[in-house]
Amino acid sequence: MLKSGLVSVSFRGLAPEEVAKAAVASQLEGIEWGGDVHVPPGDLERAKQVRAITERAGLETFAYGSYYRAGENENPKQDFLPYLKTAEVLGAPSIRVWAGTKWSWRADEAYVKKVVEDTQIICDMAKERHIKICYEYHGWTLTDNRFSAVDTVKLVQRDNLYLYWQPNFALTEDENRLALKMALPYLDHVHVFYWDANEAKFPLSQGKTLWKSFIDIVKSDGKRHGFMLEFLKDNSTQQCANDAHTLNSLLI
Repeated sequence: MLKSGLVSVSFRGLAPEEVAKAAVASQLEGIEWGGDVHVPPGDLERAKQVRAITERAGLETFAYGSYYRAGENENPKQDFLPYLKTAEVLGAPSIRVWAGTKWSWRADEAYVKKVVEDTQIICDMAKERHIKICYEYHGWTLTDNRFSAVDTVKLVQRDNLYLYWQPNFALTEDENRLALKMALPYLDHVHVFYWDANEAKFPLSQGKTLWKSFIDIVKSDGKRHGFMLEFLKDNSTQQCANDAHTLNSLLI
């Protein structure tokens, strides 16, 4: 089952109530709540409030979008605990984390080992609370390409570790499809946007054919995934509604 949603950091300037209102008005089904503005790690009262806002709006919390960097912590058990407690109170079934701070080609064996060991620790902590850990698929991390992303997940060897995925518009369409196919066995959610190689934003409707090909790939596994809008043109709620209309039409 594929569901449409919104990444709350698309609207960092809006209060959680307004983010939820925008999602409902756009006929989206859920939200990834960001940990930088809307639900800071360790602020359990805020997490409780945002959970109530989400549920009153009839929305799901797809994930807690944290900025925890695996491999960058002296004491992962202690450092990750605020993120984990916040996600639990928020009602998030998964926590997005980042696989370090280095491009995969710049990371030596010792750095990879540190990221992997950190991730193993937080996966074990999350599993006790029936929560998944998901690596962001992103530059400046070990998950900056399809090969390193899959290799890193395999090295961790935890059954509650998954990947996000998003296209890299510096690559060709075929390369992005290959990347998605390779990530698919480990996929949780997808970040949805449309821009060019220079990061100029465009309405999702202009990339409808390309995104249909991505969605068809994900549909093939028959599992539940969230497709969540971000990087909206002009950062506007109207564009959110327009892009949501396009997205929902593709998810049918």
